[in-house]
Amino acid sequence: MCVAIYKPAGIETPSLDALKQCWDANPDGAGFALRTDGEYSIEIHKGYMTWKSFVTAYKKYLVDYSGDLLLHFRIATHGGISPGLTHPFSLTKDVKLLKHTNVRTNCALIHNGMLPIESDEGSDTMEFCRRLAPFHQNIPAALNLIEGMAGNNKIAVMTRDKVHLFGEWECIDGVYFSNLLWDWPDYNWPTRKELQRLNKGFCPYCDCEIIPDDEMFYCPECGDVWEKAQ
Repeated sequence: MCVAIYKPAGIETPSLDALKQCWDANPDGAGFALRTDGEYSIEIHKGYMTWKSFVTAYKKYLVDYSGDLLLHFRIATHGGISPGLTHPFSLTKDVKLLKHTNVRTNCALIHNGMLPIESDEGSDTMEFCRRLAPFHQNIPAALNLIEGMAGNNKIAVMTRDKVHLFGEWECIDGVYFSNLLWDWPDYNWPTRKELQRLNKGFCPYCDCEIIPDDEMFYCPECGDVWEKAQ
């Protein structure tokens, strides 16, 4: 499911209480990208696999930061669970750089959703950024390609001078969230294993083939319904 967040410059960064809710719903690692000075003006810091490590980074980098900010909290649906598969990603063909947890770049991408891309190296998002690498010096062309592939996905791209959003985002107090499911206290969250089974097209309880639509999964055998997170 994941949750991707864009905080525009001049807008207050979400509180740690709000981000803890995002973490609790998506506990497979977190990361963020912020804009700085220099030839490579975007810093990516990611690979925070515990809430404590994320809080330490938040206090180090974000307490006094007022510029554009991308945040991402991951729940694994493709690929494994590791620091290198957390978001954001830069645009490069080098898998080692894509998985590096501290990077300076001129383009950073976060994603919420499912892309029709398979990867032997990691997640669908990482493979997407690897395929976008030839356009890293032609950002308008990369953005056009992303727009054509976005569909129901939510994608945010930070460049040297702007943040570009694709898909339908929710705005709260000037901050953009890819979804608000993390703020639904009564939502019956599927476990990671259940979600992976649902994404393969089968009920995690009876192994019956499920019936998916744009908003939910339905099992005709046991009658269970799971809402899709976009």
